[in-house]
Amino acid sequence: MKWQDNGIILSQRPWNDNEIILNILTQEHGRHAGLVRVSRQKQNLSHTQPGNLVEVTWNARLSEHLGRWTLDVGLMPWFQVFKNPARLLALSTACALADSCLPERHPYLSLYMALKDFLYTLVHDQDWPRQYMKFEISLLSELGFGLNLDFCAVTKTTDNLAFVSPKTGHAVCAEVGKMYEGKLLPLPHFLIQEGKDYTQEELAQAFYLTGYFISRNLLEGKALPEIRRRFIDGIVCSERTKVAS
Repeated sequence: MKWQDNGIILSQRPWNDNEIILNILTQEHGRHAGLVRVSRQKQNLSHTQPGNLVEVTWNARLSEHLGRWTLDVGLMPWFQVFKNPARLLALSTACALADSCLPERHPYLSLYMALKDFLYTLVHDQDWPRQYMKFEISLLSELGFGLNLDFCAVTKTTDNLAFVSPKTGHAVCAEVGKMYEGKLLPLPHFLIQEGKDYTQEELAQAFYLTGYFISRNLLEGKALPEIRRRFIDGIVCSERTKVAS
């Protein structure tokens, strides 16, 4: 069996002295694994780093086999951001979440495009944290646990939305939510107003919001990957993230 596709490398791990296993999120075939032969003396291993955009050929005798990859590497975000700790952690976190949350061999075109857009933004745009949040929101949506932030779950109003229900993921307006503020999650306005300026506190609230639902719904209550915690600590505590609209 043989097919060709576009993909984004999510992870790599050793298989033997001469081969590694790459997990790649492909555009049409979903998250797929395969072997790649490497020579540490002849091949630049940066070509197989998570986040790299590749054109791939997957080949195996039977569809259920592990198979082998042939890669043609395009954009290499890892190489372009490795000197920037916050951006490198963001890249690694996005790939780690996709790798740990997505079932194998099921196509998620919208999520593939969201991850691809984030990687391009990460390299070229100072407002990459906003695009990262879009990726996590897309991850929840594509796996059936999308947040509904368009209107209040109680009054149906679209005005003055301020909270999110931790049970339903639905927005709640300030008038209704003020009585239950201690039980609700804050809703940062930049998530529902495209281009709106945001503060470090609002960014931290957004990370907590999506992280809560990813842990509960996608990881079945398990802790988020450690790299995500380090990423959030770094970006919220040390990097200037307020961006003018």
